[in-house]
Amino acid sequence: MSTRRLDPNLPSPPRERSYWELLPRRNLRRALFLILALGGVLFIKHTGGLSFRKMFEDVAPPETGGGFQHIEVRRPGTPAAGHP
Repeated sequence: MSTRRLDPNLPSPPRERSYWELLPRRNLRRALFLILALGGVLFIKHTGGLSFRKMFEDVAPPETGGGFQHIEVRRPGTPAAGHP
């Protein structure tokens, strides 16, 4: 048998803590905030909100049928490629 139970002068063992008491309180709030922030970012990304493309299209919608235009940058006085 244990000497702890036989001797009344020894302190009793500490009570067993529950699962919630074992969690660190200081970091729990930080972890919950990070999980909520990550969920908010994923929700915004899933819905396609807050994108720069949407913001710019609201101000000036893109032109249709414009096509690609190549701009050549060269020093003054140099002839263009393909021109004499």
